[in-house]
Amino acid sequence: MSSNEQPTLPPQTNRHSIISLILGIITLIIFCGGILIPIPLTSLVCIPVSSLIGIVAIIYGIISLNRIKKHNQTGHPMAWTGILIGGFVLLCLLCTIAGLVSLFYFAPDTLNHFPIPPAIQNF
Repeated sequence: MSSNEQPTLPPQTNRHSIISLILGIITLIIFCGGILIPIPLTSLVCIPVSSLIGIVAIIYGIISLNRIKKHNQTGHPMAWTGILIGGFVLLCLLCTIAGLVSLFYFAPDTLNHFPIPPAIQNF
């Protein structure tokens, strides 16, 4: 290598793609935890919080894809993973809401036949 040549540095990883990936993983953990944790009313807190974090993961993923293209950085897989996980959780939330709305609209009498857990009966 001659003295005039600059050493080439590897492309830098985009920080927004790392944030998108981390937020996507947190979204999935909180969403699944809100459904699987057997504490009453946990899902009323965890599901809205996970949907907000999922939206932020999608936004950071889109921002990172634009910056990766503009500044010739790496991190495409992390950005896309954050976008896909955030979108998957939001899709699950929308399907759940659509199912509940259709249940209440098309079969309102079925709500009287559901067993109520003893922890919620006292509320």
